[in-house]
Amino acid sequence: MIRHLIVFNIRPGATHEECLAMAELARQELAQIPDVMDISFGTSLAENARYRYTIVIDLRNEEALRQYRDHPIHVAFADTHFRPLAVDRITTDYELVY
Repeated sequence: MIRHLIVFNIRPGATHEECLAMAELARQELAQIPDVMDISFGTSLAENARYRYTIVIDLRNEEALRQYRDHPIHVAFADTHFRPLAVDRITTDYELVY
């Protein structure tokens, strides 16, 4: 399994509620992509954390990750909803060992 991990902060002036709405939309839309196994969203326990939010997307394998990146649902969601809100972000992919 591949874990697609995104940690991010939202743009200045955006609200926590806007971020929650975007995360719920991510769950609804990205789950439609083949071989997406799970989607989760979280917030930092520490208010002074470098990154306040995370979205984690688990995919079946590396091929699923490649297809996910170019999938029209992902591209549209990222361009329309995620990137305009999550202006400060880091994305890393991990192969889960166990």
